Amino acid sequence: MPRLGNLLLEEKLITQPQLEEGLETQVVYGGRLGTNLVELGFVKEVDLARVLGRQHNVPFASGEMVPDPSAIAVADAAFYDDKDVMPMRVDATKLTVAIMHPKQQLEAIDALGFKTGKRVVQVIIPEFRMTQLLRKYAKAFRPMRPIDMNTMRPSKASGAGEPKPGEVSDLINEGDFASLYAQAAAPVEEEAVIEGAVVEDDEPVIGGALLDGPQPMAPVQPPPPLVVPKPELPALNFAEATKLLQASQDRDDIAKTVLRFAKGKFRRALLLSVRGDLVTGWQGMGKGVTAQGVARIGVSLREDNSLKMVRDLRSHFIGPMKKTPGMDVFYKMLGGGSPTTAVMMPLLVRGKPVHILYVDNGPNQVTPPDIGELLIVSQGVSRSYDTLIKARQAARAG
Repeated sequence: MPRLGNLLLEEKLITQPQLEEGLETQVVYGGRLGTNLVELGFVKEVDLARVLGRQHNVPFASGEMVPDPSAIAVADAAFYDDKDVMPMRVDATKLTVAIMHPKQQLEAIDALGFKTGKRVVQVIIPEFRMTQLLRKYAKAFRPMRPIDMNTMRPSKASGAGEPKPGEVSDLINEGDFASLYAQAAAPVEEEAVIEGAVVEDDEPVIGGALLDGPQPMAPVQPPPPLVVPKPELPALNFAEATKLLQASQDRDDIAKTVLRFAKGKFRRALLLSVRGDLVTGWQGMGKGVTAQGVARIGVSLREDNSLKMVRDLRSHFIGPMKKTPGMDVFYKMLGGGSPTTAVMMPLLVRGKPVHILYVDNGPNQVTPPDIGELLIVSQGVSRSYDTLIKARQAARAG
């Protein structure tokens, strides 16, 4: 199967340097290559969807989408959340299902076909569109990305329909995040705007039969989440952390190693992602720190806060955090209570600050400025990412 990057190059939708930057960004921030290229402003969504359809030889769709309530009703929300699929249209003989990767989702497609007794038509859509559908119609939780908050880089291409620079608010606060998730549960009232079209058996599927104007959303009641506490990972000493960083296989390995080392010295530790003027939560460990709380962190760097200073100066910080509306929300997402002092340091990849490591000793506590080994570990992060980027580029060239 041809690679997405090669197809985009072949159609002259991106340049080689843009592809390399997209691959670097994917290694650092995760997600699929196409999502990162759209966020960087290098590719239009409609072009990405079309090339994905060509890559997998299946119909494609792009733009905002409204699934038919009768299609959603063929399975429960937990199934869609787990399998990353979304039924869009159902009739007497056919079930049209939005997917992200046909070969990787055969099990889910087969299960839906068996359950309904209908022929399943797969329609490929970009990853970020699937994420938005799952949030809205399956009450699924997915971490935020710049594309969700409209903070994409201005497009390098010309022409209508390209991603525009987002208007970043002075504060991405708790209300903004709550509003976004509230919208995910609200019935659809306005007509969907569809870009592009899908043709299957010479019959319009999207922009026609699949998404035929506004549809009232069927109530989807997911089962209550089963909370299974994960075993607490032990803290690491300096030698262990250094060794594990060198053996990192992906960004999650890097995060776990850094946080487990920080956990041995501080009560709370967070890794934050820096994308332009927005800082979002990535992973965290410590007392009162929850995965969902961290993933809901979003602070604008357009306000004059301590995070902005670390990003701009690319230097570590020790001391009291500036009290701003954004940081008030930051600590609320951590369960409440700001420390007397905190420690932060930027994690650089090829000279660019991509993460901020934040540690403290909890509410109203002084954080010891013992950061010598922490600085060395943070430098190891840069080397680990560089190794992963080179491996990703070599794999693509091989």
